[in-house]
Amino acid sequence: MSRSWSAPSARLFVAFDLPLEVERAVSEWQDAELGTHDEVRLAQVLHVTLCFLGDRPQTELPAIVQALEAIEFSSPEARFSEPLFLPERGAKRVVALGLEHEGGLLTLQRDVAQSLAALKVYKLDKRPYLAHLTVARFRRPSRPFALQNVNVPAFHLSQMTLYNSLLERTGAVHTPLAIFPAR
Repeated sequence: MSRSWSAPSARLFVAFDLPLEVERAVSEWQDAELGTHDEVRLAQVLHVTLCFLGDRPQTELPAIVQALEAIEFSSPEARFSEPLFLPERGAKRVVALGLEHEGGLLTLQRDVAQSLAALKVYKLDKRPYLAHLTVARFRRPSRPFALQNVNVPAFHLSQMTLYNSLLERTGAVHTPLAIFPAR
């Protein structure tokens, strides 16, 4: 029997990190609103995903970093809208906070997606981009429940990060591989 060995890979995604004070406020909201719900596991690393690339050979990392470095962006402003339960149809798997924005976030997401698609490391999604922050995942598909809105003033997303996501039994461990500040 022959065995096929593949090149080392990384499970990659591009996301915005939250400003520290916003991350703290959302963590407090998570504890207050979701801490008593045994059916959910709270997200520990809070970020706004722009593109999920999935498993990619590590040999592609330099080209991915170079493509992301070439994208110029200013710091888009965002604010939280109401809590969301995703997917929109069927049993729910994710609790998220919707993000309202002026369009800069959509433009940047499109630029990142097109740049990575040109490298053939990302497949453009047919669905429109839904800007959101995942705050919890259901342990098993479930139903929505009542939640209060998070009260945080508008904030700026000032740094984009390329992450490696390692799936562990206790959840995903996200390691930043490269950081791209707004210009």
